[in-house]
Amino acid sequence: MSRSFVALSLAVSCLALGGCKKEDPKTPEYWQSSLEGAKRPDDKVRVIESLRTSGNVNEQFLPFLHARLSSERRPEVKAAVARTLGDFHHPTSLEPLTAALDPGASDVPAQQVNKAVVGALGRIGDERAVPSLVPLLRSKDNYTRIEAIQVLGAMKAKPAVEPLIQLATDESAEPFLNKKAIEALGQIGDPRAVPALMRTLTKERRGMSFYVESSFALFQLGSPAADALLPVLEGKDAELLTWAKAQGVNPASYPMKAAQVLGDLREKRAVPTLVKQLSFTHSDPQIQALVRMQAADALGRMRAQEAVKPLAGLVGEPDPTVRDAYVRALALLGSRDALPALEKAAGTGDWYSREIAMKGIAMLGDAREQPMLAKLAAAEPARTAADCQETGEDGCQDAAALGKKRADQVQGYGAVLEAAQACSGNAGCWSQRLPKADAVLLQRAALEVGRSGAADQGPTLASRLTERDTEARATVIQAVDWLADAPGAAKKLREASLPALKKQLEDEKGNSNFVRVNEDLRRLMVKLERA
Repeated sequence: MSRSFVALSLAVSCLALGGCKKEDPKTPEYWQSSLEGAKRPDDKVRVIESLRTSGNVNEQFLPFLHARLSSERRPEVKAAVARTLGDFHHPTSLEPLTAALDPGASDVPAQQVNKAVVGALGRIGDERAVPSLVPLLRSKDNYTRIEAIQVLGAMKAKPAVEPLIQLATDESAEPFLNKKAIEALGQIGDPRAVPALMRTLTKERRGMSFYVESSFALFQLGSPAADALLPVLEGKDAELLTWAKAQGVNPASYPMKAAQVLGDLREKRAVPTLVKQLSFTHSDPQIQALVRMQAADALGRMRAQEAVKPLAGLVGEPDPTVRDAYVRALALLGSRDALPALEKAAGTGDWYSREIAMKGIAMLGDAREQPMLAKLAAAEPARTAADCQETGEDGCQDAAALGKKRADQVQGYGAVLEAAQACSGNAGCWSQRLPKADAVLLQRAALEVGRSGAADQGPTLASRLTERDTEARATVIQAVDWLADAPGAAKKLREASLPALKKQLEDEKGNSNFVRVNEDLRRLMVKLERA
């Protein structure tokens, strides 16, 4: 609201109320007169809201606002005063605001006051408010409870941990409240929350999963979470397995989800078990594949070279989705030892499976692989023709044109191999290609810079975190995460990128295209904030 509009609103209000005293709007007396002249609650609220947006509020207004908060009987006016005090962020407002709380409020107007007061206390951020906020976790009003949960989480309030654990696991509460409590526990970061979060990791209620919130909270907890997840990954947490069985949770879901979080945490102690999980077997092929895929992903993100050989043995998998997980893990690991297996895989399966292996060659090879790529491109029209004869897939109306299009796509990967030859071992050279690189070259360049440890290239790499291609963005996020471990890199990245990252996450909130990849972006932001 502009100041001219505020002035106009006040002028209209004064006319409606029979005229305001000619006092300076920069003084509390002016606004006191305006409030006294307002007869209806709605008029009083308008006066308070006009004060909020006037730009005149300073410390001399606090006694007037504190007194008004205490004396006001109309809940909507009281809430407006509380919001104004929240804007000012002054610690002297703590006592009058906490005195205005009514934990037992049962009517909607009083509950709205509570919500406004809790929000104001949250903006002030004084930990002395915590004892007054914790009882509101049991409020009869869910909106007040949500506000209290969020404020206590943001304040990292240790006294709220046990009540939040109870709320996170309360099956009589709305699932949305459970989720908010889980998020708050992650923000607070108290190890007491780990056992509860281990259960909510696989818990579902009313068709809602709590995995996203629980896995992120465990990531925020760090080492205490890793200590608890390692025995789960190894199948040695008998108590949790008994609980899971009683809840009807498939025991295999815990190794999958533990692998994901341990990969997020880059917990090296998990590597031997994760390597074993690459050969995990199960009567259900889908479960078997999922456990192996999660293990592959975690090992790739941890750059565990022990995984190269077993992963190379898996890339012949015919299912494109499964093969993609193994090839992506090998690309993250960055070892040329996987190239023979990828060459063989590039000649087997349908087009989608073949293309995944060819892209893997582009992620790991250099000019030495150009003849291999040319050979695969030359063979592609015949393979496409055979596919069309067998499946009649989309585009097969003109199999020759489809085959040529695919061969050209394979040849296009040659540009990545040429860049690899030119930039061999030179992070600066790869960094120069980042700004204008297409999605595939961007992934290769990002991985090379991320593995290099060249801290001075961090801001250039981070500038591509806005990439619209989600697979490429995921790769850039991972590369920035690796680079943040280099001496001095995290500080540079934080200074150059953190404000933009926060804005990006806010701007993209609710965008279904980026929901999954931005979970990794959130983790990266936490890492940079802590660095």
